[in-house]
Amino acid sequence: MDELKITKKTEPVMFTIRVDKSIVDFYDNLAKETNRSRNELIALALEFAMDKIRVENFSPDQKF
Repeated sequence: MDELKITKKTEPVMFTIRVDKSIVDFYDNLAKETNRSRNELIALALEFAMDKIRVENFSPDQKF
């Protein structure tokens, strides 16, 4: 996947994570520059990363 498609999701779920302040600052600045919410940008980044993350020695049938 080399492009990011923006679509509306139907079932949002809230959860809490802890990240380094530099990550928050990055997304705050990006939100100001793009006129999008920090939440939307982080959700887009997480969705984009889903196809990029690979676990070594992982079988597609394996459950986490």
